[in-house]
Amino acid sequence: MSDEPEYLRLMRQRRHEQSRRSGSGSGAHSDYSAQEQEALRWAKELAKGTELRSTRNLGGSRYAALVRLQAASGVKFLSLEGFAGRDALIERVKPGATVGEEVLGAYEVRGGRPVTIELGDDGQIALKMGKPRPGANPVSPEKMIRRAAAEAAEREKSRPRDRDRGGRGGKTRT
Repeated sequence: MSDEPEYLRLMRQRRHEQSRRSGSGSGAHSDYSAQEQEALRWAKELAKGTELRSTRNLGGSRYAALVRLQAASGVKFLSLEGFAGRDALIERVKPGATVGEEVLGAYEVRGGRPVTIELGDDGQIALKMGKPRPGANPVSPEKMIRRAAAEAAEREKSRPRDRDRGGRGGKTRT
C-alpha cells in the first residue's frame, strides 16, 4: 500500500489511460487528417509560442480561423475554430460580430492555403487565397512515381538526338 492520497492515484491512472488512448507522445491530434494537422501547424506558427487552448469543429471543416478570446477572468487565449463553408467564415470575421474577440488569421484547410481577409470601403469582406504551404497536400508515393515516370517520358521525347554530331549513337571519328 502506498502513502499517496487516493485522488492523486486516480489522477495518475486517468492520465496514463488518456496517453495510452491518444498514442505515443505528441500524437494528441492523430484523429485529424494530414490537411487538418497542417492547419494546426499553421495556427501554432501564427500564435508564435502562445498555446492553443482549444480546437473547435476542425474535423471535416473547409476553413479555419485563429481567434484570440478573452475569458471571464480577463485572461486572453487562442482558439482554432473550423467552419464548413466560406459564408460561415465571412460571418465570423465580420467586424463587430463578437465582443472581445479578435480574428488573427484564416486558413483554407483542404487547399492548404492561408487566407487574407480584406475589408472593402463598402463594408464587403473579401477573402484572398495565398500560396499553398509546402506539405499541406501530401502526395501518395504511387502518385509521385507515376508523375516522375510521365515527366521522364516527356523529357525523353524532347531530348535532342546526337546522331548528326558524332555523339552517342553515332559513328566515332578516328
